[in-house]
Amino acid sequence: MTFPVVVDACALIPYHLSDLLLRLSDAGLFEIQWSKDILDEVERNLPKLGVTPEKAARRVAQMQRAFPLALIEGYEGLIPAMTNDKKDRHVLAAAVRSGTTVIVTANLTDFPAASLAPYGIEAVNPDEFLLSQLDLDEETVLDCLEEQRENYKRPALSSNEFYRSLNKVAPKFADDASALEAARYPDEVPLPLEIVDGEDAMHAFFPDGEPTPYEPLGSAFMWWTASMNRAEFLNALRNLSVNPAVWGDYKTATEMLEGWSMMQFVEYNKDAPDRVAYVKFMQDTGHTMRAFGPAPLKTAMILTLRRCADGIWRVWSLGERAFPSADEVLAD
Repeated sequence: MTFPVVVDACALIPYHLSDLLLRLSDAGLFEIQWSKDILDEVERNLPKLGVTPEKAARRVAQMQRAFPLALIEGYEGLIPAMTNDKKDRHVLAAAVRSGTTVIVTANLTDFPAASLAPYGIEAVNPDEFLLSQLDLDEETVLDCLEEQRENYKRPALSSNEFYRSLNKVAPKFADDASALEAARYPDEVPLPLEIVDGEDAMHAFFPDGEPTPYEPLGSAFMWWTASMNRAEFLNALRNLSVNPAVWGDYKTATEMLEGWSMMQFVEYNKDAPDRVAYVKFMQDTGHTMRAFGPAPLKTAMILTLRRCADGIWRVWSLGERAFPSADEVLAD
């Protein structure tokens, strides 16, 4: 039987942290619980981080639909008896009402031990809590982490990018989990790739015909192939770049992509999917390859493209593990 855990608003606001906690609860490691006051605090504070009020309300509603039994009720009468920080007394009251022994919160100073001890409750920060879950069930936690990362499509995140984001809210856990996941895929184990001939690869990339600059993958392919022969196709490179002047003679771009091969799928920016897209490059295997199974990439080069007013997708930037935001790409 799983044990109930009350999660404070501050642990539900950071998206990747909240998503992971929800996934671990769904996997049966614990029973996540919250109150209306906690959810109201989440919805009220998300817009301060740039989330629109509509998206904040939708996110909270989705959480409630996914976990209909998580809501704690009937705790309001206990609030006056709580002795912790005034603004978080509703959290402790909800925890007492639920019968939990754990509150997950980043605001530990708001929950002094003397206020929690009479109820047998302990406040732990998200990092400590996630480390305890990793220790209790390593395989399930790692499975949830891989599933979480694989579900992020707009944009997708490499393994390094994903754990770097978690490191901001749970640094010790991110380091330990990253190391354990890497051990699942040691360097000597080959990636799930099969060799195919060039014609099959081109058909996989462009099943409807030739690459076109009116599609981000086609434009990326044309830009990449032109960069490998930049002396001959310099004008094409310039025509396929948002700001040709910043690239100079494109020598630096060519050197950056030396030893890298373009991947097949396009990742669209979640805030401007019709305007901003990303195409990944992985380290060259020496053959034309096709993937037949999932595996984390430890690093990747990212070509960022912007759809211009004439409908053509043009290259905006190239960088390692970098997914520029829509605001950055569309600013100039």
